[in-house]
Amino acid sequence: MRICFGGQVILATMVAACNAGPVDVGVDHGASNDVTIEVDMGRNTDAGNCGELAGAATVEDDRGQFGVEPFWRPGCSIGYHISSTAVRRDGEPASPREVSELAGWPRLRTGSAVLDGLYAMTLEEVRENSVDAISDGAFNGGQPLACPDGGCFETGALWHYVWTRDISYAVDLGLAGVDTQRARNSLMLKVSARRDGTNTQVMQDTGTGGSYPVSTDRVVWAIGARAVLAQLPDAQRTEFATQMFEALHNTLVHDRAVAFDAETGLYFGEQSFLDWREQTYPAWVASEPVHIATSRSLSTNVLHLRAIETTIELGEMLGREAEVDDWGGRADALRAQIRDTFWNSDRGQLSSFLATQLDTAPSPQLDLLGSSLAVLTGLTSDDEASTVLSNYPHFGVGAPVIFPQQQLTPIYHNRAEWPFVSAYWLRAAGEAGNDQVASAMMETLVRGAGLNLSNMENWEISSGAPWVDDGDYSGPVVNSQRQLWSVAGFVSMIHQSLFGLQPDLTPDPVLRVAPRIPAQFRTAYLGEQTELRLEDYRYQGMSITVVIQLPDEAGRGFYEVAEVMVDGASAGDVIDASALTDGSTVEVRMAPGRSTSTMTTVDDADWRVVFAPRPPRIEAIDVVGNALRLSLATDDTEPVTWNIYRDGVQVADAITAPTWTDPTWDATSPATPCYVAQTCFDSSGNCSHHSAPVCFWGASGERIATYPAAQLVSIGGELSDQYGRTHWSNWGDADHRLTVNGVQPTASGEHLIQIGYGNGAGDTTTGITCGVKHVGVYDEADDSLVAEGIAVMPHLGSWDVWGLSSFVRAELTAGRSYRIVLASEGPFAINMSQFEHFATYAGEGGAAPFNRVNVAEIRVLAR
Repeated sequence: MRICFGGQVILATMVAACNAGPVDVGVDHGASNDVTIEVDMGRNTDAGNCGELAGAATVEDDRGQFGVEPFWRPGCSIGYHISSTAVRRDGEPASPREVSELAGWPRLRTGSAVLDGLYAMTLEEVRENSVDAISDGAFNGGQPLACPDGGCFETGALWHYVWTRDISYAVDLGLAGVDTQRARNSLMLKVSARRDGTNTQVMQDTGTGGSYPVSTDRVVWAIGARAVLAQLPDAQRTEFATQMFEALHNTLVHDRAVAFDAETGLYFGEQSFLDWREQTYPAWVASEPVHIATSRSLSTNVLHLRAIETTIELGEMLGREAEVDDWGGRADALRAQIRDTFWNSDRGQLSSFLATQLDTAPSPQLDLLGSSLAVLTGLTSDDEASTVLSNYPHFGVGAPVIFPQQQLTPIYHNRAEWPFVSAYWLRAAGEAGNDQVASAMMETLVRGAGLNLSNMENWEISSGAPWVDDGDYSGPVVNSQRQLWSVAGFVSMIHQSLFGLQPDLTPDPVLRVAPRIPAQFRTAYLGEQTELRLEDYRYQGMSITVVIQLPDEAGRGFYEVAEVMVDGASAGDVIDASALTDGSTVEVRMAPGRSTSTMTTVDDADWRVVFAPRPPRIEAIDVVGNALRLSLATDDTEPVTWNIYRDGVQVADAITAPTWTDPTWDATSPATPCYVAQTCFDSSGNCSHHSAPVCFWGASGERIATYPAAQLVSIGGELSDQYGRTHWSNWGDADHRLTVNGVQPTASGEHLIQIGYGNGAGDTTTGITCGVKHVGVYDEADDSLVAEGIAVMPHLGSWDVWGLSSFVRAELTAGRSYRIVLASEGPFAINMSQFEHFATYAGEGGAAPFNRVNVAEIRVLAR
């Protein structure tokens, strides 16, 4: 980074150098993105009684230049003219953009026109996203849906609706304090009872293949709701805590029955936010979304943990401990399992997901949001958190949301930085003490907002541009101005990082004060300024002023808290809400920092450094003598080596031939091994996603017993030959049953029950009508239930497409006879269409609940 100041020089040591030209102060986070900041400290001094303004400033890098010029408005409020020469998405907003501070809203006074002006712009975008009604073409015929009194938030310039995931992250990042009532209203729009008025739950309103339970990150609601709870005054807190408890407890009970995998101790479900299949998953899952339904992801499991721990906290707060007695042990077990599964000590990183039920080896892909949430949830030790922050690869203008990138894939989650994720990474950097990463994230948020004149949804990671023309892979495919969680991400940078304000519950409300200001960011944007003020910060219904006193010494690393005072009296860094009143002042005196940290930056000039190989294929398993031989294939033309995993354990490393014979497996074994392959670039070491699993079900497939539709005894539905297969159609209402009798396994041990199905109720990208059915396995000798579970049958896009469901596991004994029953049985064999929230949904399942599938066969696979 190159920094120079026009007019008054900020750092006295730069006088001579500034007279000669820009100087290098050693704050360079990427040579291709050098930035020049020019500040005129002598401008905009009012002749009246309003005082002095921060000097006008310009920031320039490879993308262009933006400038911020403050000016006085009537009544001594400050307005800002913000201009940009950078190419903006759709040419919007127009340059210059004028924004103004409003009475009653927070105001930032840092001496930096850049920070103060962009903060004012961000609050303007909060107001632009504040609405009295929301709308989406898929609901209510596209007509507006009224918000509760106090209004709600919409999601952005292109998105006039509220989604569970977006609002929850945005509220957690800072909107809970900016407008608590609106945040609460928005969250409560995502809570619904069933259509019969019972069993209120949090809604899974977006996701793959018919939504829940392919996607299960609706539990993210807990972190947004908890942030609101910490902001509510006493009179409102118990009421909202009770609403939270009911919604979360019912959601957790349901998820435990439907989405919990007892084998791995983790929850099934798509990655949170990374919900565009081709963007972040191996290409082979795009047409088989059941694999996403049976993946186990880092981010979603961390959110389940947060939801469980929040529900326990609520139970204790409300005196309902008996209802959460079992959840404490479950939380401890999940916390341990997440760490044991996803922590990779060799890389010092957290893997992003396990791909399928037949592959329990973690993916090599990294997920920035999942890693951030894991650090913030305390799933890593202090040393491990430091390693995660130091080792994650950064390039271009910041931190990509996944690493490595996917080849031949448009820009969206792939090849992109998302400001809200960078804001969580910034918070994680503060938690882990990594000032280099923190400074880089603050810088990318500032430049991204300034150059685009808005807090954008995302941008291409290498260039920072809101659009890159790359033929079929151009993007970001979608990119909205004033995206709500991006707006909240900038708020988070100011409130939670720069000023260190973290409203919390212990269980009573407290305000934690822990500013995380990197010395290098101060040097770049604040110069010699020693006082930072945040005025009218909203907390617990009060407006308070927070003042940070910086040391004269520039120092290194993060500044350290030396003293906290409330209204002139000494206080600790955890302030009880009762110690504050409307108009209170919190003063924080900072001391010089000494420690510095490291950040990994990779060179994206060589595409192989930032991209992974394409997922390979196992094309065949052959029996050679008493051994199994795999035939391997890849579409990559670059040199690669192969890794092979069997049943989740790596059994071959860096092989070079396109065939491999398993030296330790006897093909005559009665057990069924399942293999996946992975390729790695010779040049960079980046490795691909795993291949689709291929299992050896016997030389002639004899370990799979298939019971076609004609052999099934049906209650409900009609036997049909439509769509190319004999099947039971229009099947799946509450009173329908499909039964296969006389199932006699030839070997004892674990078996997998699977349904051959069709679901054309929607496409693979959306909807609310994923097929969710109960499978019961009964011993026919005494009619005892020996196994049960949920079979998930996602949308396949058309009724003439056939797929296979998720597995239900059963321990069966050779020589005994079993009955398998498929039904909509019990309270858990439902999808989201059962909830009143979706009564106005335009697609299937809106006018009435819909949980029908076509069933062509039931399969029993012997492991």
